[in-house]
Amino acid sequence: MIKHHVKSTNMEMTPAISDYLTKKISALEKFVKKESEYVARIEVGRTTNHHHKGEVFMAEINLECEGDYFRAVAESDDLYRAIDQMKDEIVSEVVRTQKKKRHLLKRGHQKIKALIKKLRR
Repeated sequence: MIKHHVKSTNMEMTPAISDYLTKKISALEKFVKKESEYVARIEVGRTTNHHHKGEVFMAEINLECEGDYFRAVAESDDLYRAIDQMKDEIVSEVVRTQKKKRHLLKRGHQKIKALIKKLRR
């Protein structure tokens, strides 16, 4: 389960943006452990008030669970595109960390198996 806290910077948080963020964060739940509780701190907003063109919107997420911390930041010319990029980046970080842990566990199993084979001889 992911608890999320949303903060808006230099702009007003509308219900449409809030619903879109909730939808994107709920899509992240299929990549995390079901029994763990995750806390996501999300910040969306404008980087500056005086710029009107270019990458002026940003979305940032800090996700933490069981000692693991993940962070993703995206900037774009459209707020919704920045949110999509942020979600894609955080998903790739979570999946990469899960693969890394699985690989280390697998290597440990292989070493134990080799040690047992060596002891049997």
